[in-house]
Amino acid sequence: MDKLLNAEMPVSEDGKVYHLGLGPEDNLPQNIFLVGDPNRVFKVAKYFDSEPVIRKNREFVTAIGSYQGLALAVIGTGIGPDNMEIVANELHILNEYDHNKKSWTLPKRRLNIIRLGTCATPQKDITVGSLAVSYLAIGFDNLGQHYPFYSNACIIKNIAKAISKSTGNAYSYVTMPSCGMLYYLTEGCKKIGLELQTGKGYYCGITASAPGFYKPQGRKIGRLPNGPFDEIQNIWADFQCFALKVINIEMENAILFRILGECLNYRVGAICAVLANRATGEIASPEEYDASIDRCIRTGLEAMKLLNEK
Repeated sequence: MDKLLNAEMPVSEDGKVYHLGLGPEDNLPQNIFLVGDPNRVFKVAKYFDSEPVIRKNREFVTAIGSYQGLALAVIGTGIGPDNMEIVANELHILNEYDHNKKSWTLPKRRLNIIRLGTCATPQKDITVGSLAVSYLAIGFDNLGQHYPFYSNACIIKNIAKAISKSTGNAYSYVTMPSCGMLYYLTEGCKKIGLELQTGKGYYCGITASAPGFYKPQGRKIGRLPNGPFDEIQNIWADFQCFALKVINIEMENAILFRILGECLNYRVGAICAVLANRATGEIASPEEYDASIDRCIRTGLEAMKLLNEK
């Protein structure tokens, strides 16, 4: 392990961050995809113009290369809001901390970050194999209170009030992707031939970001005791505010939007492949699993191209 400078912000003498293992010599591009599964890094990188540079450290995998001449990186974040919080902070360090001067710099660029994720849906009429584009995300973890952000947006205030009343969760928080990202992602969907709210097309709405996979998403497993949010799946299925419904359930979008988008003002968005329907019990076959993730990746690539053409 490289020698670290201090415990407050563990960066090595040559500027490498502790978890991702990336440093200034890696020339991290402005355009970054985040995926949960480290194996998905290579599914994105297969579309690169040439063999990517691969960096591995702990459970984190990064591929750096280009797509149609556009410099890109793909980072495998691992699962859950805690891993996403680590990655978000270390991207901030890599982009704005000068390890030689041991000081923060003014941001020279806004990072463009798109999460290519996987999810379930609580809605029986959303097809397994479709894509879910986040209009906003509700975080049910407690990380949001560590990264406070105040929004004047009426929709944020009203949905926060409504979801708190529906669930009784005092720690829930509401976040939004960056301005314009919904447009680029939906246009990316159209570029690969997907239709809005049709079969294996794409859906836009609210993302529920849970702090775990099993009980926090209402799954009942074996002899484990009942908890206060066992009916959360039904609450998500029924919730509606400003004509928006909860279209997907995952674990990372809310804290991603909060830290990198709202707090740091980077451009951030998310699109997820719907691999399970909690209302019907359907789950994607291995063939559909691969096909829907590939549609998600191709959509993300088109969206990133459009974002850089603006």
